[in-house]
Amino acid sequence: MFYQLKPAFSPIQEVPGAGVPWVEVLTRKEVEQRTNTTEIPFLERSLVHSHNCKAELLENCAAGTVLIPRKERHGSEIAFAFWLTGEKLTFVDDSGQVANLLEQFSQQPGLVPSSGELFLEFLEFLIQEDAAFLQHLETQLDKLEEQLLEREEPQRFENQLHRCRRTLLKLSTYYAQMDELGDTLASNRNGLFSKKLCRGFELFSRRAGRLHSQTASLREYSLQLHQIYQSKIDLKQNRVMQFLTVVTTVFMPLTLITGWYGMNFHSMPELDAPWAYPAVILVSLAILLAEVLFFRRKKW
Repeated sequence: MFYQLKPAFSPIQEVPGAGVPWVEVLTRKEVEQRTNTTEIPFLERSLVHSHNCKAELLENCAAGTVLIPRKERHGSEIAFAFWLTGEKLTFVDDSGQVANLLEQFSQQPGLVPSSGELFLEFLEFLIQEDAAFLQHLETQLDKLEEQLLEREEPQRFENQLHRCRRTLLKLSTYYAQMDELGDTLASNRNGLFSKKLCRGFELFSRRAGRLHSQTASLREYSLQLHQIYQSKIDLKQNRVMQFLTVVTTVFMPLTLITGWYGMNFHSMPELDAPWAYPAVILVSLAILLAEVLFFRRKKW
């Protein structure tokens, strides 16, 4: 299926005239039917293993795959293959998501009919809002830090932090792969692109690299928050254990006394004495008072 991007996004039946940007979107079945193209085996292999972003420069074209991770909670991953020659830009997609991306992409100003420059602008479009999205994730982490500092036990903290860290991990991999994809295209080993276009791919690679660095910083930030949270949990557990230790220590002498006098030997002189029972009570209270004073002095 051919798609015209200007003046409005719409499917067309044949290649438009000069000066009108357009792309071709095929399904996997349609690709397999084109037996007269030497790049088809590579595309088929790429579609089978379309779990990352990559590009390869073949004899007379550039081809590869793109996997856009899910960013929103209810979103979905977008995976497709591309095939770029000097005359046309082809996408291979069975889900129909590429058509939705192209419809949004067609709203960009100044689209050019050149296939190489069109693909560069499309790559730029894929990451143009990602800096704002990373800023949104940073704001979420800041809120989690405030909850961590203000509350003894922040609600759902661990679940929210885990969700952010998982998103950042996927984005970090995505930007690193997009950086490598841009480097591969900028190398222009098959002479397919002009120097200006190679410079454009190089700038795209740097932009993806900066996003990767920003993502790495946010991952480090999230790791620090997790360590602070774990420290608070450990401190709480230490306080509980300290309390239990103090209680056990306080009642240990009393347990000894009750065990001692629980034997009830007839030869024990205190059994028949009228003052024995009050004496044991006073001794127990004295032991408790001494232990409390000792613990307060040690600040336990």
